[in-house]
Amino acid sequence: MSKIRIPISNVEQMLKGYARLREAYSRFCAHSVAGEAFSPNEMNVLIFLSNNPSINTAKELTVTLGVSKGLVCRSVDTLVRRGYLISEEDVKDHRILHLRLTQKAAPVIGQMRVSMDHFSQTVTRGISEEELAVYTRVQHQIYANIEAMTNRKGD
Repeated sequence: MSKIRIPISNVEQMLKGYARLREAYSRFCAHSVAGEAFSPNEMNVLIFLSNNPSINTAKELTVTLGVSKGLVCRSVDTLVRRGYLISEEDVKDHRILHLRLTQKAAPVIGQMRVSMDHFSQTVTRGISEEELAVYTRVQHQIYANIEAMTNRKGD
C-alpha cells in the first residue's frame, strides 16, 4: 500500500478551514436564538444535555465536550442563573450535582436545532450524498488516526 501524505500546506488549510467553520457555526447558531445571547459553549451544553440527559455532571461534560473545567463551570453557572438549567444533588453522594434542563430551555434548543439543520444544508449545498459519504468516512478515519496518535505513550 502506498503512503499518501497530506502536504503541510493542506494541513494548514484544513486547520484554518475548521476554525472558519467553527466561527461561522457559532455566529449562525447565535443568531438563531432571537433575543437571547449565548456563548458557543453555553449552546454546546444545552444541546449536549438535550441529546444526552444521562451524561449530566460538570465533570462528564468536561470530559465529553473536551473543554476545560473552568469553561464548563462558567457556562453552567450562567445557564443556571438565567433559568435554563437546574442542578440537583445526587441522592447517594452530595458532592455530585446533576444538571437538568428546565422548560425554559426547550424553545431555545428547538430554535438551535432548526438553525443547525439550516447551517448543515447551507454548508453542504452542491455536494452529492455520495461525496458526503466519502467525506464522512475519510473524516472519521483521520480522527481515528489522530486519536491513536495522541493516545500513544512515549512517542
